[in-house]
Amino acid sequence: MSDITNQHLEAAIIDQKVAGEFAGKTYAFVAVINDGQYKLGVAVANEQGYSAIYGKTFDGHDEAKQWADGLNAHIGLSKDAALDIVGSSMFGRGKRVGG
Repeated sequence: MSDITNQHLEAAIIDQKVAGEFAGKTYAFVAVINDGQYKLGVAVANEQGYSAIYGKTFDGHDEAKQWADGLNAHIGLSKDAALDIVGSSMFGRGKRVGG
């Protein structure tokens, strides 16, 4: 997936908000279902759970995943690196990232 912030201004705005809120942390964007809607979330390496991003919703999981993959590409994460971060945020699962 290519950098989605080049195609959607809203993706660039989401990226900037998340970068400010999670400055200094290793994180990845992830597609989630929250409050019965498809949204984006942010998983922080080695921290349990995720933080939902409110405001932007999607018609389905595939579209949300496309945006998550594109945002991860924008911040320089490969799909494997993003999966490692997401896995480390699951209680009792995944591998420790960055330490």
